[in-house]
Amino acid sequence: MIELKDNKYRICYDPETAIVICEGSLLLNGAPAYEPILQLLKSAAETHEPNGLTIDVRSLKFMNSSGINMLTKFVMYVSDIKKLTLTITMQAKKSIAWQEKLCINLQRLLPSLQIQLFEY
Repeated sequence: MIELKDNKYRICYDPETAIVICEGSLLLNGAPAYEPILQLLKSAAETHEPNGLTIDVRSLKFMNSSGINMLTKFVMYVSDIKKLTLTITMQAKKSIAWQEKLCINLQRLLPSLQIQLFEY
């Protein structure tokens, strides 16, 4: 289990299940602050190619534009830069509007992105 955390957020990656869970509030200041999370996601994607990786944001209450940019960079890395052949699944809550919108926008960049929207 690999974990990145501070008092406001926790990113937990389990290599055995190929799941990255994001919890709390990601309100970091700028792209450099998000670099460790981006590197974790890139490493996880490379490790699980050609299988799948799940990114669960259901417990993520807030994410600022720098965090959204970081996820966009990750999707571009997978699809355009590395051209990895793995299935990425985003799990989000339908009741949190920004999560659903984020998933849809990321799917525009990576059409193979699987979206799982949960009611709870």
